[in-house]
Amino acid sequence: MNQPIIKIKNLTTQYDSRIILDNVSVDIYPNEITVILGKSGCGKTTLLKHFIRLYQPTSGTIKIFGTDVTWMEETEFDTYLRKMGVLFQNGALFNSITVGDNVAIPLEQHTSLPPTIIQRMVRDKLHLVDLSHAYDLYPSQLSGGMRKRAAMARAIALDPLLLFGDEPSAGLDPVTAAALDNLFFKLRDQLNISLIIVTHELESIKRIADRIIFLDDGKVAFQGPLIEAMESSHPAIRHFFNPS
Repeated sequence: MNQPIIKIKNLTTQYDSRIILDNVSVDIYPNEITVILGKSGCGKTTLLKHFIRLYQPTSGTIKIFGTDVTWMEETEFDTYLRKMGVLFQNGALFNSITVGDNVAIPLEQHTSLPPTIIQRMVRDKLHLVDLSHAYDLYPSQLSGGMRKRAAMARAIALDPLLLFGDEPSAGLDPVTAAALDNLFFKLRDQLNISLIIVTHELESIKRIADRIIFLDDGKVAFQGPLIEAMESSHPAIRHFFNPS
């Protein structure tokens, strides 16, 4: 079996007297789409932010690519951050610059490539997400689904090994959401990217998830293949997949 690309062990996060994550241990495997589930307030987004060290735990360890990064200096952790892409819920594009310029930002900030090469790489990434025509457009000229895909092109600009998404299909109609899910498959299979997605969209989960991490009140109630999650007898998991 593949070794985990991320290994979190005994992670606890506490704000004042409130425990958000309680002794959480999870593994993320390469070239899979892992979906983090659970009801609102269970710690999904908090866990996701620990993966990219936006939060520091109270205790526990985070290993990425086999290295413990829990208390690593920020300058050293930057090397790992460049191997990660983040797809924000609202896209977080800059409205004052073109789509092409948005996608170019990571390349301009983290490489010394000449502008002609950056432009070519940006066009390649836009082509990959079916937005070749949008290079000179502004975000305000795009539909909601197109903005999500433009944000995805920016998230993969540096060819990351990991891609994180926080409710990426929120606000999209079912057809557009399904197209976004198909794009996740494309990235996983063509670029060998491992995806970690937080979502509550049931149809999307059934389409994309290779593996499920289900949180219940800050604890891991389940982790494993989607089919096993859907057959789980745990009350919270059973209700999630069969709300009626």
